[in-house]
Amino acid sequence: MPGLSKSTVMTLYILLSIITEFKIVIFILLLFYGYKLLMRFIAPKVVEKAADKLFEDMKNREASKDRRTVRKGDVTIDYSDKKPKQYNRSDGDYIEFEEINDKK
Repeated sequence: MPGLSKSTVMTLYILLSIITEFKIVIFILLLFYGYKLLMRFIAPKVVEKAADKLFEDMKNREASKDRRTVRKGDVTIDYSDKKPKQYNRSDGDYIEFEEINDKK
């Protein structure tokens, strides 16, 4: 370069490299905070949509279970909410017993 000394060229080169590194750091920070901001608004909607889809799938599965046809000879097990059996004192036999003390 005519008219510029080596020290001026070196100084310009150092300034350009610092500015380039600064641009890269700014770009990375913008990407990071842009991603954070985007996820703050988009992620809840994605999760809500996934939950709704899961709920609909469960509802459809329950509905298809009710519509299922049972062929003759098939074994089906229906679980029901049974209460534990409660016994009355009058149920069964009363057995009287005695304690035996073994003294050796």
